[in-house]
Amino acid sequence: MTTTLPILLAYDGSSDARLALDWAAAEAHRTHAPVHVLAVNEVLPPTWGGVGGIYVYAESYTQDSSGILEEAAKALADAGITATTTEQRSGHAVDELLRAAASASVLVVGSRGHGRAGEAFVGSASQHLARHATCPVVVVREPRDPDATRVVVGIDGSRTSLGALEYACRRAETTGETVVALHGWKVRAPSTDVWNAEARSVDSDERELLLAESIAGVRVDHPDVRLEQEVVAVAPDQCLVDASASASLLVVGSRGLGFFSGMLLGSVSQAVLSRATCPVAVVR
Repeated sequence: MTTTLPILLAYDGSSDARLALDWAAAEAHRTHAPVHVLAVNEVLPPTWGGVGGIYVYAESYTQDSSGILEEAAKALADAGITATTTEQRSGHAVDELLRAAASASVLVVGSRGHGRAGEAFVGSASQHLARHATCPVVVVREPRDPDATRVVVGIDGSRTSLGALEYACRRAETTGETVVALHGWKVRAPSTDVWNAEARSVDSDERELLLAESIAGVRVDHPDVRLEQEVVAVAPDQCLVDASASASLLVVGSRGLGFFSGMLLGSVSQAVLSRATCPVAVVR
């Protein structure tokens, strides 16, 4: 009997964490996977303080998350999710999430949270999760278009970008969403031939062909999924951020750089994770 890996939900009681909870609940309905809710408590360091020359030493302490875990469990139950477990740990949020993600099908986090730990889900820390988690990482935010039914996938020809496309198509088989394989690239400088006033031709036809060839196998494997392809002469990060405005989900691979250039996790993913206007999934 095959055991279904749980959806790992990072929860801190913030409004963005509640958005992540709603996304995790919908994913649990879709995949029939259980949900494991994890709250990571900050261990506050010991401090010295006092007035009038009298100093008091305060021991380090750990905040308790029992209340917000009960809140999360109730919200999931109200959403019809009964296969739920909760856990609280103490330590560094990113480290604890990575450890827990080793036995999860997907890690779901809000785009921001409470306190210092809130920064664990944006910027460099969010990128760290995306780079090192052994499962897909979904960073949830309110979509600009709540009625969107397009899953946009950044394609650069690499193995992980095709894995992202596979992830999107498996999702679309149960949701009916349209999957858009999107490749953007930065237009290069005009020709260096000083005797030729014509700009260097942009190889859009070649890129269209390479994109079609790279996704051909996925089309065969998922014949019932509506799969569209788009090639846009815009830098990859801006291309994906723009597309997110009309997307229900944006999916990118954790590493890139295949026969197309410019789709590395670094600057592109950082831009996408911080600027996209829909949930973002980073797939290994």
